[in-house]
Amino acid sequence: MARSKASVEALLKSKEGRAGTVRIDEECLELDITAPGEIPRLRQKMGQVNGPAYPQPFLVEEGPPGRFRLYVGEAAERVRTRQGIR
Repeated sequence: MARSKASVEALLKSKEGRAGTVRIDEECLELDITAPGEIPRLRQKMGQVNGPAYPQPFLVEEGPPGRFRLYVGEAAERVRTRQGIR
C-alpha cells in the first residue's frame, strides 16, 4: 500500500522509542536515524542486504552518521558500481 511522505513521517514519529525521518528522493529512500541504538543495527543489516547474491536493493550510509539511503533498480546498480561491487 502506497503512503504519502507526510503519513510515513507521522508513522515514524508515533512509534514510541523510535526517532527518525524517511524522505523519498528521486532515486532512493533516505533514512535519518536519530536513536543511537538503531544505527549499529542498521549497519549490521547492510552486510545482509548488500550481499553478493542480491544486486538490489542497495543500502549505504552517506553523509553524517545515522543517514542511510536505500537504492533500488538502476539507481542501485549505479551506486553499487560507483562504490565498487561488494
